[in-house]
Amino acid sequence: MKHLLVEGWRGVNHSYALVNQYQLLEILQRPQWQVSHHDLPFAMAHWNRQNNGTGFNATDMAALDGIAPHTGHTPDAILRVASPIHAVQPGGVPQFTFMVTELGLSDRSFANGDPDRASFTAGPHRIITPTHWSKARLLDFGFDADRVHVVPHGVRMSTFHPLSTQERDTNRSNLGLRPDEFVFLNLGVATWNKGLDLLLVAFARARQRHGHVRLILKDQRDLYGISVEPVLKDVSSRYPDLFTPDTLGAILFVPGNLQPSELRLLYGVADCYVSPYRGEGFNLPVLEAIACGTPVVVTEGGATDDFCPPEVATRVPSREGVQSEPDGRVAGRYREVDEDALLAAMLTHVEGWRAQHPLFAVHGMDLAQRMSWARAVDQLLFLMEHSQ
Repeated sequence: MKHLLVEGWRGVNHSYALVNQYQLLEILQRPQWQVSHHDLPFAMAHWNRQNNGTGFNATDMAALDGIAPHTGHTPDAILRVASPIHAVQPGGVPQFTFMVTELGLSDRSFANGDPDRASFTAGPHRIITPTHWSKARLLDFGFDADRVHVVPHGVRMSTFHPLSTQERDTNRSNLGLRPDEFVFLNLGVATWNKGLDLLLVAFARARQRHGHVRLILKDQRDLYGISVEPVLKDVSSRYPDLFTPDTLGAILFVPGNLQPSELRLLYGVADCYVSPYRGEGFNLPVLEAIACGTPVVVTEGGATDDFCPPEVATRVPSREGVQSEPDGRVAGRYREVDEDALLAAMLTHVEGWRAQHPLFAVHGMDLAQRMSWARAVDQLLFLMEHSQ
């Protein structure tokens, strides 16, 4: 039996913590691995289980909380999943550092500032990242390409799966949605890289053509302290002819922390999940939406290229953008979707994309099965067992 020490976050619904906890739940199913856990400090002092809980069921929480703390015994491997990125510790134990970036890394991404890049991939040590886009940004920062490994995230189909017709009808009615309304959904935090401004403008343009379209947005102020309101105010001031009272009234905001089962309901009541992001490390909601039977519109050229084939997604053409430091060095890279192409993609869904893709449900189910957390952890553990 091999002993794995995991250092990371438990108990909250930040993406790092969710990745860590989903992986832990799978590793606990592997009898050849014994796992212990060391809780690292949260990135924000206000995070706690009461206000930012995972929403996992009691059985899962008991399993996660029951993982033994590390007692000092030398493990066979160490996995770190937290931000900022902690330095590799001295010693011969193989250490696997999870790194993910949306636009690019900087010295501020690391707990101790300027990192020793070579230390993260020296000897048996490796870096793990979930997409080829994220890997490319890590290489931009100077890491060794041969020792940065792409291990994708996954989706838990016992949680995220299509709604029944009755569930969909009931929950749409509970949200005040008419049967004839076409509903777009986005759950991203209102930061620049998520492209919420692009989505709002495209939705407003779509609403001018089709008065039955609606948009649901998730307010993320509980976790990040960031509201949708400033972005909406900005686009409204820049496009006053688009953001009429009718358009603003067609946008539904969902506040508060949601459990995974409640997120499933949101995915399921929507007709299309739209994510015109500029930069993502993975974009878990896109994969979860597909697993729930909802087609997606995403940026072409970014992280979702890894798992969004045309059978389940509409990929919007985009151009590369570069963020520069004051001295001219590249600080990050991003994708900027073509705004007309984004509108056209959204309109194709309103006007019958599902009818033109009758096998979407089959392809979506196949994708979700191929990208389960069980398979993701298979790849992770295989890497740990075979790294030299």
